[in-house]
Amino acid sequence: MILIYSKDVDDFVNDVIDYLDDDFVRIGESDKVEIEAMDFSNEINSYKFKNNYLENVELEKIKSVWFNGGCITSGSNDYENKCYEVLNDAFVLQKAVKKIGKRIADFESNRLDIMLEAKKQGLKIPHTLITGNKEKLNDFYEMYKKKNGIVSKRILNSYFYEDDEFLYNFNLTFPITFEILTEVSNEFALSFFQERIIAEFEIRVIYIDGYFYSTAIHNFDDNIDIRTKFIEMDNLRMVPFKLPIAIEEKLEKVFMKFNLNYGSADLMYCNSEYYFLEINPTGQISFVNNACNYYIENQVAKILKNGT
Repeated sequence: MILIYSKDVDDFVNDVIDYLDDDFVRIGESDKVEIEAMDFSNEINSYKFKNNYLENVELEKIKSVWFNGGCITSGSNDYENKCYEVLNDAFVLQKAVKKIGKRIADFESNRLDIMLEAKKQGLKIPHTLITGNKEKLNDFYEMYKKKNGIVSKRILNSYFYEDDEFLYNFNLTFPITFEILTEVSNEFALSFFQERIIAEFEIRVIYIDGYFYSTAIHNFDDNIDIRTKFIEMDNLRMVPFKLPIAIEEKLEKVFMKFNLNYGSADLMYCNSEYYFLEINPTGQISFVNNACNYYIENQVAKILKNGT
């Protein structure tokens, strides 16, 4: 049996499932799971659960697990959901079976951790400042205003923050302008800033269990964050791309440092240099796979079916 954790909507997961036999279980983000029994003795280990469309699922029989978002939930209160998470993890994570990816909750690093490791491995990174002080931000702005300017990014892996009044979206990268600097207070929440790199092209790298699949993304307008354009693909050209072996080796060391055998990395190519930006442990794969005809779903399905 193959166990798949996934986001509720993910075309790439659907593509992989098309290459699997019937012996798999998919747990989506909103799927309600009921643990029927966890029975342990000196002779046996047994764990059965059911959801809205399956009964008597015996997880002792799993031979591989794919973490691609999603989690187990009872659909009840926070306490019971946490109990389900702890009990399920204790059983699944200790199983000596093939695992692709990691749960988001187990991804213990942040943007700075990964960036510093990339730098340690010899990858170039943009000049970065983390501060909550306007004077220091002004100095940083002055340093790059006659070049390409500076941008701000989120620090944590969380995309959103909610208070009593608003829901804030921290997902996208945006430029720091003179108008923003004028309005910002002398002290503000600790924030992440980088010099803006004007790339000849950007590179999305998919890494799966020792294999690299890369695409060069040519952006034909001045959009700061090309992720805003992936839905309509306006003014984007994507072609298969082979990274230099030396860059792949350094990238693989970064993935290995954080015990990741699955995910995506973003780089920029500028003036004959490769700049490392970030790693996403459940990176979007479909748009790279479809644009470059990589058929990555075959590789993932093969790993899951073989359990190696």
